[in-house]
Amino acid sequence: MSRPELTGHASLFYNSKEARKYDSSSRMIGVQREITERAIELLRLHETSEPRLVLDIGCGSGLSGKVLEEKGHVWIGCDVSRDMLDVANERIERKRKKENNDKGGMDSEDEEESEDEEMEDGERGKVELASTGDLMHHDMGTGLPFRPATFDACISISALQWLCYSNAKGQIPKKTSHEILFIIVSSFEKRSTCCLAILS
Repeated sequence: MSRPELTGHASLFYNSKEARKYDSSSRMIGVQREITERAIELLRLHETSEPRLVLDIGCGSGLSGKVLEEKGHVWIGCDVSRDMLDVANERIERKRKKENNDKGGMDSEDEEESEDEEMEDGERGKVELASTGDLMHHDMGTGLPFRPATFDACISISALQWLCYSNAKGQIPKKTSHEILFIIVSSFEKRSTCCLAILS
């Protein structure tokens, strides 16, 4: 089987059918989880009790973001495939809806009162939060539209290899890769960390 990167742009390869196939593959789910957990370990995010703001480049259907949420972190994912982002958004919305149902369908005022009561009891940390992920449609090959020192950490799980191939006349993969790495670094806080996993 040929590499997906050789078939053209990622936004064309990961159409609705491929996005859902990817998201439902037990193999891909396992691989994404294993690599993301390793990235969290390498970034030493497990050593802090405070949530960190993590950029997920090439977040796809949100499999890596789901792991970040489980570990208590806030994440922003960007991907070039709208169909992948649609799948990720469905997961986020399902989680938010489930959490709203678990709260008994409380309206916003009831929810605020409930949170106030939790705070008074010193148990604010026990309030179950909605999804901590957010999504953005963006091509990482064109750079990243974030201010310097925005993120505490960055991960990219099996996405950066797409930068190693040219999809248009005049594209120079090596130059594009250097530029994106420079932009990634500039988007971090001074003590931020980054873990980029490229599947060969």
